[in-house]
Amino acid sequence: MSFDFFIFTAPVKAGKTTSLMNWAKDKPGLGGFLAPDIDDVRHLYTLGDRRLHQFQLQDELVTECAPEEIVNIHRFNFSAEAFAMARRTLLEDLQRGYEWIIVDEVGKLELRGEGLEPAIREAVEMVKSGRARGKLLMVVRDELVAKVMQHYRLWNCRIIRLGDGMPD
Repeated sequence: MSFDFFIFTAPVKAGKTTSLMNWAKDKPGLGGFLAPDIDDVRHLYTLGDRRLHQFQLQDELVTECAPEEIVNIHRFNFSAEAFAMARRTLLEDLQRGYEWIIVDEVGKLELRGEGLEPAIREAVEMVKSGRARGKLLMVVRDELVAKVMQHYRLWNCRIIRLGDGMPD
């Protein structure tokens, strides 16, 4: 069976992003983004241009930012502009015809319509309708897989667990 949607899953802090970074290292035809932790700070790594961007704000930067420039998730602060760039990257890369589009990650924020929304919903609809080609791989922590599948109506997707073989 051929799939257009993939969910890559494992518990929090199990190594999902590291595994995908290794898989993506020499693989051409990738768009979207990963969110690696480097020195305990989350970054945004855009796959189409292989560039690293600031994502998580260090405490000293938070005091210099206006409230609307910050997205707070529990004890972490992220750049609102980085979220906007991730949303743009997702939709623009879908139009570029990459074989794979990676979204790291879809979580509680997106299920509430925040964070990477509305770009994820639009991306799912674009792939479902055939307006975009390629495979959409979403990173989802294990306890949210069923909720994400229901939220985006992903009844025909392949679930890949950390440690399973990655697709070609």
